[in-house]
Amino acid sequence: MRLWHNIFRPAVADEADLRRYVVSVTLFAWIVSVAADVGQHALCFVSWANLYGQLALSTVVVLVIAIPLARTMGRAHLALYHARGAAEKLSRTDPMTGLANRRAFYEAAEQVEDGALALVIADIDRFKRINDRYGHAVGDDVIKSVASRMQEELGDLGVVARLGGEEFALIGAALPAQQLLTRLDRFRQRLAEEPASFEGCDIAATVSIGFAARNDLGFDALYAAADKALYVAKSAGRDRVVDYDEIGDLAPLAALRAS
Repeated sequence: MRLWHNIFRPAVADEADLRRYVVSVTLFAWIVSVAADVGQHALCFVSWANLYGQLALSTVVVLVIAIPLARTMGRAHLALYHARGAAEKLSRTDPMTGLANRRAFYEAAEQVEDGALALVIADIDRFKRINDRYGHAVGDDVIKSVASRMQEELGDLGVVARLGGEEFALIGAALPAQQLLTRLDRFRQRLAEEPASFEGCDIAATVSIGFAARNDLGFDALYAAADKALYVAKSAGRDRVVDYDEIGDLAPLAALRAS
């Protein structure tokens, strides 16, 4: 049964699988050839020497034909496997930044094991001004630069994704709030303090960041909490990190700036 599965429902994912496929196909072809020879001689038996000679000849023919043919077919299966993998990866990758896309972000949320979950939403401040002043090509470069830095600074904490436009997210197992705040603030500061050059223009992009941690909240509620923290960060003056659990301390300032 395993031999049958290896031949007619092969899973060729690497060179080891390819070798198993070649061996399986060759063995199957040899078994069929031997069965045919034995059946033929059973009907009109001549001599054992004749049978052995026919079996030897059939074995040589099988090895000469089946091995190259099986290898060609196996490599086709291997190429198809890699093509499917590449297509699957592209379907979960943001084409501009190379980060996970929104689909992959939500799938990552579903796969996180039970326990506290941290969700971070970051948004480039006044991005429309960058587009209006420097053009959309530079705006795209700014998005790529922020994405690269976010992955470099925070990628070890979980899945970094681009949700769309100038908005990014991070989802992973929750760290102690102060430790996470320190990492997020360091990322924010480095963006602001280290301008990047785009077509001769030095642009120090800043980001506003909201984050929330879950114990018993569902994902939708957690997302809403992080989004609210981001809104408060924007309303309180941008270029800052806001913890949803500390919104109360910034609410008066956010309300004053929003008025």
